[in-house]
Amino acid sequence: MNDPSNSVNLLREASPYIQQHRNKTFVIAFPGEVVEQPTFSRLIQDIATVSALGSRIVIVHGTRAQINQRLAAAGRVAHIHHNIRVTHPDDIPLVEEAVGYLRIKIESLLSHALNQPGLENASIGVSSGNYITAQPLGIIDGVDYGHTGKIRRIAHRFIQQQLDSHNIVLMSPIGYSPSGETYNIDYEHVALSTAKALNADKIIFISDNDAQLPHEITAGQIDADTNASPFLKKIARILLDGDSERVHLLNAATDGALLLEVYTRDGVGSLIAAQHFEQMRAATVEDISGILDLIRPLESKGTLIKRSREQLELEISNFHVTVRDQKIIACVALYHTDNPDIAELACLAVHTDYRGGNRGDKLFRHIAQLAKTQGTTRLLVLTTQTTDWFRERGFIKGSVDELPPNKKSLYNYQRNSQVLFKTL
Repeated sequence: MNDPSNSVNLLREASPYIQQHRNKTFVIAFPGEVVEQPTFSRLIQDIATVSALGSRIVIVHGTRAQINQRLAAAGRVAHIHHNIRVTHPDDIPLVEEAVGYLRIKIESLLSHALNQPGLENASIGVSSGNYITAQPLGIIDGVDYGHTGKIRRIAHRFIQQQLDSHNIVLMSPIGYSPSGETYNIDYEHVALSTAKALNADKIIFISDNDAQLPHEITAGQIDADTNASPFLKKIARILLDGDSERVHLLNAATDGALLLEVYTRDGVGSLIAAQHFEQMRAATVEDISGILDLIRPLESKGTLIKRSREQLELEISNFHVTVRDQKIIACVALYHTDNPDIAELACLAVHTDYRGGNRGDKLFRHIAQLAKTQGTTRLLVLTTQTTDWFRERGFIKGSVDELPPNKKSLYNYQRNSQVLFKTL
């Protein structure tokens, strides 16, 4: 039987994100393979839920699998060069058939999802149409790509009008030239180009690829990885070409992945960034001046205990920092205690100019993971002014008597810090 407290905690965690994402534009993209999975209707239900909660949704679907099926049934061979389909003029009717099939299937599932109890009064429709003006990709390396096209223009004002009317916009990877020609386009380019044209707040790819990626990775790291899938290589190359700064990548096999990514603090996917805007790393002695500049104002306010430069030099191996443009903008420390099961998280600080972006959360997760790898089962925090922040992240109130001996002997009763613990 499910623990009701888990649902309550999830609702509490989701609440601020629901408000935060209201009226934000999300581009959600997935390949044709995902559409054919038995769990696809649940993904559509989740998309409908995100829309009903106030986010502006653009869906972009792929058709590669469905086109290949139709080519095979017609006795034709699919030609791929540099991971891009070569579309013969005779293939266009099959491309149009695949697009039409998927568009109708997705629209049908969305219409059903939007009319479920609780959503039927949300007045959300589904809009699809000729949003893309395209031109031929042309001849590259001597290969004529035929009716494979590239994007010339996205009808972003038309899309904005539909989003303003609370409609979900459904975009297919197909475009039309002013002369009436039809062109087959990579859905990845459609998604990222649309997101750029709309200045979208999030770009989310839902993939059938179960590759295990770290929580954050750069496009350059993927591009340099010889084992990366063609899909990841394509996403990385588009990011490196400057069409976007970052995308979220989710696994379609994870039930509720979209909701967990959007409405929980940690999410369940991978963030692929064009480049490292910031770096989180272990601190060195060269960082001492930067750390002192960061923590001195908080020490003056009594938020942090005072540390001398000499003390910081001795303890620098315990510190980790977030660096942006060679400037230290956040720090945290992890100290061992006399109890091998308990480690102390201390000196968590974020520069006032960089309090957005969940930087404190990222450092906290980093230190919690580090503590776990070192065999620690509980984190300890002593705080006077940030109790609520830590309690929102799972810490519970403890007592001075529960402190490890070395921490108990140094406890400052005049400072009267709250004792908080979190089980890892």
